[in-house]
Amino acid sequence: MEVQQLVSEFLASEHGQQAAQTLASQGFSADDSQQILGEVAAATHAHAEEQGGGMMGEHAGKSFFAAFAAGLVRGDGFFKSLVEGGEGLLTGRVAESLAARVGIDPATASTVAAAATPYMVAFLKEKLG
Repeated sequence: MEVQQLVSEFLASEHGQQAAQTLASQGFSADDSQQILGEVAAATHAHAEEQGGGMMGEHAGKSFFAAFAAGLVRGDGFFKSLVEGGEGLLTGRVAESLAARVGIDPATASTVAAAATPYMVAFLKEKLG
């Protein structure tokens, strides 16, 4: 799937609409939300394209281990914790992309990524599942 198709389908989906509502509740305008969510989808696509390519990135690596450790502490078990770590990795990659391409400061980018990325993951699980 090409990046523009992924962006369009995500933005038009129920998950994309819920993500936009979440961003609106955080004070982002409709235009800003569309730009942010477009970047969330583009960063997810880029991450999928680079999968297995090596470097996780600074925020992404920290996010993986934080989510993995949190899952273990909650008692989610090793394998579920690995899945949560993978979602944390994606959230970190999205945060890096938002900070670099949308111009959001890194702390805000992390918060926005944590709020929006689960909707992207749910969209992909539904689409690919």
